[in-house]
Amino acid sequence: MKIDKLFSDLLLDECGEKLQNLQIKDYVLGLSYVAVETEAGVGLAYTFREAIKNGCNVMNEDLRRTSAGKAAAMINSNDLLEAAIGLATINSVLNNSYDDESDILGDIDFQHKDVGMVGFFHPVVEKLSPIVNNLYFFELKDIAGSFRPEYAKRILPQCDIVIISGTTFVNKTTEDFFHYIPASSRKIILGPSTPLSEKLSEYADLYSFKVTDKKGCLDTIARGGGMRQLKTCGKKVALLSK
Repeated sequence: MKIDKLFSDLLLDECGEKLQNLQIKDYVLGLSYVAVETEAGVGLAYTFREAIKNGCNVMNEDLRRTSAGKAAAMINSNDLLEAAIGLATINSVLNNSYDDESDILGDIDFQHKDVGMVGFFHPVVEKLSPIVNNLYFFELKDIAGSFRPEYAKRILPQCDIVIISGTTFVNKTTEDFFHYIPASSRKIILGPSTPLSEKLSEYADLYSFKVTDKKGCLDTIARGGGMRQLKTCGKKVALLSK
């Protein structure tokens, strides 16, 4: 599938003006997620903890009261922790504009389809496995039954539906996977790292997470909590493809 512009640039273009008028109020660098709070709300992004640099300090500055526009631009950083901060800042603006609860398993017909999944979503895999023809998932981690990401170019062209983790915005691989998906296939970006972007929805259905309990979310992430613990701090929301 042809991508005319880097997705990170699309995101910055879409929310750039709003971000310039905001500041970072607070942020937490957790073991599972980064959370950034601006005046618009709280946004999340996945933490690639194994990529965090060694040493006593993982950040050289306190980002509180930093311009949200400056923080958002970190999405293009080669440092994956900085990139996560940038994405979470963008999500603090984009993902707080939606209120209707939605769930991928209730919205989309997966029956008898060949499905590719970039990233391992255990609850989704459990529910899809009995109803699809084939379910292929690609993971960097060593998970039984998974394929390494480099096999995507061989398998994704065969898939009717492809689900891509929003974490790929952090490690800059989203466009790589899109390249191998046929135009006729349904494309979905899933997970709390996913930005609910109008421009991005021209390419895929977007399923993400809106934080409704700011304090509870920041506290949970500070204590190493993941999505299972965060469920009570927000709700699943979506922006479907145009």
